[in-house]
Amino acid sequence: MPQLETKPFGSIEVGEDKILEFPEGILGFESYRRFAILEEKEGPFHWLQSADESGLAFIVLRPELILKDYNPVVLDMELQALQVENVSDCEIFLIVTIPGDHPEKMTANLQGPILINRTARLARQVISMHEDHLVRVPILELLEA
Repeated sequence: MPQLETKPFGSIEVGEDKILEFPEGILGFESYRRFAILEEKEGPFHWLQSADESGLAFIVLRPELILKDYNPVVLDMELQALQVENVSDCEIFLIVTIPGDHPEKMTANLQGPILINRTARLARQVISMHEDHLVRVPILELLEA
């Protein structure tokens, strides 16, 4: 089983079947194409860890933990690239930003969700065309709502 050098956990074993291919990379990090979702043992957050750069990892969470009816509006070409018919055929994660000096002000990116086709091991960051889906939505405010 291949070793993966990770930001949060050091060197760990990750099955090749857990590595996701991002053919377009992630916005701002287009040259990194292979990532794995690493689950935290406790708590709602996971890590989207680059398989090629140990220092590149994003904190992500499942949208249903903060929004009951999150449904990104995505172009058909995005779904075709993932080899799926509908968004509901995908696993969805949101990238979380946690300011170092004010963790209580953490935000989720509703406009740029990560969609995953686990069967094909394909993933992409897409742009939701829904007008209410903003880039920085305060997570604690959503949880309190």
